[in-house]
This record gives sequence, structure tokens and C-alpha cells, in this order.
Amino acid sequence: MANRGAFVSLSIALILWSLTFPLVRAMLGEVPLEVILTLRFTLAALILIGCWLWKGKELPRGRDFWLTALSGFCCVTGYQLLSTHGVKTVSSGPASVLVDTMPIFATLLSVVILKHRPKWRTWTGLGIALSGAALIALGESDGPLEWNLGVGLLLLAALIFSFGTIAQKPLMKRYDSLGITAISFASGALAMIPFAPNLVASTQQIAARHLFTIAFLAAGPGALAYTLWGHALSRLTVAKASASLLLIGPLTFLVAWVFFNEIPAAISILGATIACGGVWLVHSDQHS
Repeated sequence: MANRGAFVSLSIALILWSLTFPLVRAMLGEVPLEVILTLRFTLAALILIGCWLWKGKELPRGRDFWLTALSGFCCVTGYQLLSTHGVKTVSSGPASVLVDTMPIFATLLSVVILKHRPKWRTWTGLGIALSGAALIALGESDGPLEWNLGVGLLLLAALIFSFGTIAQKPLMKRYDSLGITAISFASGALAMIPFAPNLVASTQQIAARHLFTIAFLAAGPGALAYTLWGHALSRLTVAKASASLLLIGPLTFLVAWVFFNEIPAAISILGATIACGGVWLVHSDQHS
């Protein structure tokens, strides 16, 4: 399979990302979320820059540099902060569905901006996968969807992440994914610092076990996962890469089941199965 390396990279990234929510949730209440995010992405940026200096890969220049920085602001700062504040007024189940619209936005933007032409398998698979995500949300929901500012923030988070993905796609063909990820993380982390007041004082009060968790989130689901995601994005269509993000929900359930003994509802298991089937259909489209 020509794209076997891309699928392996994508699979590892998805597994690492599935660990993020349970680990972050375990720290909430003791560490402010903005501090967790800022420390995580700042440390991840330092790791990536160190790896780039060691490998000596070429960095984007000129317009490509600023486009990469913009993608980092979208995928790191914009997405993280918008989704964080969005979930404060939207219950977790509906919130997850709103965020899961990202593959739809990304595919539509790829048609308009990148002139991609996905076939029926892609559109049908995306619809099926999103339906599965909706069933997952229904099983895990702690309240109905209420139309408020949080809904708009979550939809905007999905849209801005999609735009950042589209911005990165052509750059991945011209530069190594490590350099792209290093610049995007550095710009995203810098832009996030103003949103974490008293960062130094808060960091000094964090328990050692939480600092270790943040370090793992920076190295694993941060630096490594996003570099692997960039590698996969450079070889797969936007539709296939972004649709795969719908598998994070089922994988997160598995992690919570194994490590936290949280058994998902039957309807959530059904939704996860349907979502997997939809993602498989997207990837079976050889012409997208």
C-alpha cells in the first residue's frame, strides 16, 4: 500500500490524542486549563525546535513562514481557546458533535481552496461517521443542546482548525513536517501566553505528578502526534486525514474503559461502530 506509512503515522497520532482528554480531566480542579494548555504547547514547541536543530531540516521562508505561523494560531491557539470556552455553556455530548463538524468544514474548504473533488464515498462516509459521532454524544450527553454563545464558539473552533489544516496542506508538500509543526507550535504557544495570567506563579504550585503529565502531553500527544499528523496530511487528502479525527472519540472511550473503568453506554458503542464504518468508507475512496 502506497500510503501505508501515512496510515501508520495517523494511527499512532490518533491513539496519542485519545489519551489527552482523560489525562487533562484528571488535572482539572487543581491546575487551570489555560495554564495546562500554555505549558503543554510551549514545551512541545521547544521539543520540536530542538529536534529541528538536531536534524537541520529546512524551515519555511517568507510567505510560507507566515502562513505556517497562521496555521499554528488557528490549530493551537484559536481551536484550543474557543473550544475550551465553548464547552463552559454547552453540555459535553452536544459539544462533541459541534466540534466533530471539523471534517465537514475541512472537506468543503479543500473543495473551494485546494480544488479537491471528493467522490460520493467520501461525502457518504463523512455523513455516516458524523451520525455515529452524534450517537456517541447522545449516549454521553448530560443535557440538551441550548443555542447560546458556546455553540457559536465550538462551531468557530471547528472552522478555524479546518482553515489551519487547509493552510498546512500545500506547505507539507514543500517542507518537512517537523519544521512546519515546530513553527506552528511556537506561534500558537506564544499567542496563548497572554491568556494564562500568573503563568509562572501557577506553574510553581503545580504538583510534581501533574508536571509529569503535562510533560507527557507535550511530548506524546503534542510534539510527536502533531508531527505524525503532518506526515499523514502531506500524503493523504484533507478529507481522509480529517475524517480520521472522528475516531478519537471511540479511542477515548476505550482508554477511559481500560484505565478509568468507565463503561460507555450501549448507544455510544453503537455510535462508535458506525463512526468507524463511516471513516472506513472515506478511506476506501481511491479517487478523493
